[in-house]
Amino acid sequence: MSHSLRLMLGLLALLAFGRVVAADPVEELSGYWTGSGSVLLTNGKTERVKCQVIYKTEGGSVRQTMRCASVDYSINALADLRIKGGQVTGSWEEKTYAAKGDVSGRYSGETFALTIQGANFSASMNVTVANCKQSINISPQGLEVSRVAIALAKERCGG
Repeated sequence: MSHSLRLMLGLLALLAFGRVVAADPVEELSGYWTGSGSVLLTNGKTERVKCQVIYKTEGGSVRQTMRCASVDYSINALADLRIKGGQVTGSWEEKTYAAKGDVSGRYSGETFALTIQGANFSASMNVTVANCKQSINISPQGLEVSRVAIALAKERCGG
């Protein structure tokens, strides 16, 4: 292989690697995710749910629309988040039960560690994203739910 061809291939590889490193992980959330999980109610009952989550991202903003349902239980939540320098702020609403709150927390590449504070409840929400898989864990206080755990996979990963 000639020296100039090796140099050109090396530059192409460097450019491709630079593009991967420079890609905004928040933008990779954008799209349609599906999966399942469980909702532990404060009465001790566990509901198995199937979920659909849609993320729309633009710049430092993320909109998460989450719908999960079982035979007896549903979640219909919307989060609007702004990310600046690792700090996250925004709002969260669960429409079925009319619960609203302010969101604050941190984002570090693959993980959101968030707190939701409403008038009559609070919750921690952790979202981890890697390799087109995602886990969402929510631990509320002051609601009829004590824990939500969901595992998702991205539809049309990489595209």
